[in-house]
This record gives sequence, structure tokens and C-alpha cells, in this order.
Amino acid sequence: MANAAPEALVADEGILDHLAARFPDSPAHVRLKAALLFAGVRYDAHFADAGLWAFPSYMPFQLPTGEPSWRGKRSFHVPYLARMADNGQVRLRIKPESPFSIRPEPNRYGFTLYCGDRPVSEMTYEPRLPWADQLTGDGTPMRATGLSQHGDMLVMNVAPGCEFFTVPRTDGTSENLHCKFCLYGLPDKQRLEPLGQQLFQAHVPKTTLDRVVQACHHPQTNASQLYLVSGSMLDMAAEGERFVQIAQRLHAEGLTDRYYVACGSGAVPKDKLKEMRDFGVRGASFNLEVWDPAQFSRVCPGKDRLIGRDRWLRALEDAVDVFGPDNVLSAFVAGAEMDGEGGFTDVEQALESNIAAGEYLIPRGIQPVFSLHWKVTGKNRGDEPFYTLPMFLQLNEALAKIRRREGRLINSAFFSRRSAYMQLEPDYDEPARAADPVAFPAPTPWTGESAEGAPA
Repeated sequence: MANAAPEALVADEGILDHLAARFPDSPAHVRLKAALLFAGVRYDAHFADAGLWAFPSYMPFQLPTGEPSWRGKRSFHVPYLARMADNGQVRLRIKPESPFSIRPEPNRYGFTLYCGDRPVSEMTYEPRLPWADQLTGDGTPMRATGLSQHGDMLVMNVAPGCEFFTVPRTDGTSENLHCKFCLYGLPDKQRLEPLGQQLFQAHVPKTTLDRVVQACHHPQTNASQLYLVSGSMLDMAAEGERFVQIAQRLHAEGLTDRYYVACGSGAVPKDKLKEMRDFGVRGASFNLEVWDPAQFSRVCPGKDRLIGRDRWLRALEDAVDVFGPDNVLSAFVAGAEMDGEGGFTDVEQALESNIAAGEYLIPRGIQPVFSLHWKVTGKNRGDEPFYTLPMFLQLNEALAKIRRREGRLINSAFFSRRSAYMQLEPDYDEPARAADPVAFPAPTPWTGESAEGAPA
């Protein structure tokens, strides 16, 4: 059973002291990152200048009333990701009532994070690296090839359209069965046409792969992880073929040697996982999103109706057989189980459900990783996450204890502190492994499959 549901924590200048008293088992850098995810930072005029060289926010920032314009503009990109002096990474959120502020100051990193008037950490922003502004051989900007970057991780998405948005019916109409919290895979001609994607076709055009491969070859990506994603297909075997095609091309180009390549697909068949492994893919993440079966059906109707939760779990266990127990993740959206009609109304029930995911998955070599759910649809778009800050830390402390108990920490080669900008798992585990490498040795290369049907 989870503890009593935590109340909201007031985001005032004593927030870090409050968190230290209530969550002494969480490292200080984890408490700070979590506080920044919830409380954000106050706007500062230097954000506009930093937005010229930093990895930019996806949406322009709109200056609030009363703030002076920047170069005659009231809307501009600001940095998206803050990088702390200890190498941690966190999404930058601007909130006017935050106790946190960032000031440009002469130090090794150029900026200092403050809580009230107390300096907390030197820091900088994740930079916009040179590859993003260069061109492929046919003149396409490399940032438009389906590649994006979050610190250590490059994310390749050369087929972004998700077929769950438009599931054909027998009468010739279509039905929308996409995951309720998500607009990432919304089929949009402006995204699909430049990449040559056609829905219900697995094949990725050669010219599309030519371009993205050129971007991955850039000598200054400064990345070590390459995560392959795409919009979900209705046919899991066809989706597996798509990822095998991509893996084969990456292998031929030597990119599976340069990067830790992982497959972020749906619940594709095991034979396709083996083909990907043979082409140098080293890990997989099949994302359940929510754990409770009834909530899975409600939140992820396409995944539930067309694939099924049981098949999803079997595919995750197949991935452990193929890639090894240190190389399989499943992403969850903390709070999606509480959003909308039919969602959990008891926060303790939501916590228990997500902790149960860890109890089931982690001993089987599958790591659940949790990001926060902010609404991106409907009249409440942009609302605060459904989890409170104490609730999110309580969940993450419980999962970290399970990982230590089972001797299975997050594999930083797959998912590191500098690729986790809204998740906390690597922030708990990388220091623990460094402090006690005997108890928590680094993952070793996987040499073969585990016994069929048995936890690895």
C-alpha cells in the first residue's frame, strides 16, 4: 500500500528545505530537479539572447504585459533545456510566481540558479549544436530530416504520423483511437509530406533515410544514444518491418557502432526484434503509458482494442529475451490515469497502481520510466500536472527502492541524466551506481536470449 496521498507543496523560497525534510531518501539534485519541473523559473531578459544559441523551445514564448520588448519582438524562442553543473538536465518552464530565478553571472557555466536570494547551482543551457543548422546533400536542413536532440540522445522520427488517429471502419469512415493525452503523432501533411510518409505503408523512402543518416553522421552531434520512434501502425508486423528497414540502414552506415541504438516502437513481433538486434539495435522501449488495465483501455483505446495489453506485456518480455534485462524500458505518463471521465479520483489509488507497475516490471528486467502529464488538449490546455510535487517524488522514491532491491538500475547507456529532462529515474540511479559499483555493476553486453517465458 502507498502512504497517504501527499498534499500539495507551496512553492516558496523554502521549498528546497521543505523537500529535504520530507524526502531525505531522495538526493538533493533529484529534489531540485523535481522542484524546477513543478515550480519553474521566473522570466529574465537574458532568456531571449540565450534562445539564439541554446536548443530552442518548441513554441515561442510570449512576453507578459509589462515586460519590455526584445529587439522589437514580444514573441521569441527561449532555451528549452537547462543543464546543471552536475550534468543533470531539466526542462525550462517559465512561471511568474516561481521562487527560482536564473541570472547571467561570471562563472564556469555562465549562469547561476537562485532560490530566492540563495544561489543553488551554477548552470547553463543545452546548446543548439552545429548539425541542426547545416544542410544535407540535397539542401534539406538537417533539423528537418526527422532528427531532434535532447542532450545525450538523438531522437529519430522519420514517420511521425500515427495511424490510431484514423482507424478505418468497414463502412468506409474512420475512427479516432489515439492515446488521450497525446498529439505527438497527429497526421499532419506539413510533417508527413516532407518525409515522404504515407499512412498504412511501412516503407520509409530511401531519400528520407539518406537525409537523416547524413545528419546522424555529423561529427558534432555530441550524442551517444539514438532512439528510433515513429507513429504507431495498426499492423504490428508491418511496424516491425519499418524498424528493421531503419536498423538495416543504420547498420550499413556504421551508426549502430557509434550510438547505442534503441527501438521505440509498438509491440512488434519477436522475430522482428531479433532482426533488429542482428543489425546492431541494443534496446527497446514499448510504452504502456498507464498500468491499470481499465485505465489502459480508457486512455489508450487503440493500443487496447487493436493490440491488447496482454500482447503488449508479452512483447516487453520478448524484448528482454532478445536484448537483455538492462535494455528494455516502458514509458508511462504520470497523471494520465487521473485525467478525464473514468479516471482515478483517489490519488492514493493512482500511486498504488503505478508502484504496482514497478513491482511487476522491474523484476522481469523491464524499467518503467515516468514523465509528467501536462494537458495539451481541450479547454484546460497547459494546466498544471495532475500529480503534485510530493506525489511525484513519492512515486519515484518507491520505484528507486524497487530497482535497488532487485539490483536493476537504469542503464545510462540507454537513458542517461542528460537525456532525461522530465524524468527522474537516471538522476536517482547513476549516482548510486557510481557510489557502489560492486553492488550495482555496469550493464554487460547481452550475449543471448533468456529462457522462454522466464524472467531474465
